[in-house]
Amino acid sequence: MRARIPVLFLLSATALASGVATAQMPEVPPGKWWKRPAVVQTLGLSAEQQDKLDQILQKNRRDFVDLKADVEKKQLDVEELMTKKDSDPKKVAAAVDVLEQSRAKLRKATSMMVLDMRGVLTDAQWKQLLERRDQWRQERRDQMREQYRDGRPPHRPAEGNAPRSSTPQPPPDPKE
Repeated sequence: MRARIPVLFLLSATALASGVATAQMPEVPPGKWWKRPAVVQTLGLSAEQQDKLDQILQKNRRDFVDLKADVEKKQLDVEELMTKKDSDPKKVAAAVDVLEQSRAKLRKATSMMVLDMRGVLTDAQWKQLLERRDQWRQERRDQMREQYRDGRPPHRPAEGNAPRSSTPQPPPDPKE
């Protein structure tokens, strides 16, 4: 039990440290935010800007798949070590270090992509994006809560399409 206390403390400290690092990074709304009609209208995004943002995402997409998978594998390594009754605190600490390095690579890649995206936007658009991102995030959460409350599975609209209407549609006529 005594050996686990330092390990748990170490895990808690690294979780706090990673939260602080994430909070310092400018973030953009999740997903292909430049395809959402409300965002396009609010920011006044041109078709050319949307195309450039798509190109930036496509350029980075495969790397993100690999980086996220690496983080998940490292997380599994830590979890496996933590579930063992006689875990060696040094091995756990080393595995946590490797996990945090993997997370740092993912955060760096994300930051660099956001920086590339920042270069596509005007100063006014960037400022507006940062100011409105929390509002858009909350709107999306509210939509998800409403769907769960209504007993409907969450719907992820096709990129660029508005969410489905909450008005139920009649079933198709079997005679047609």
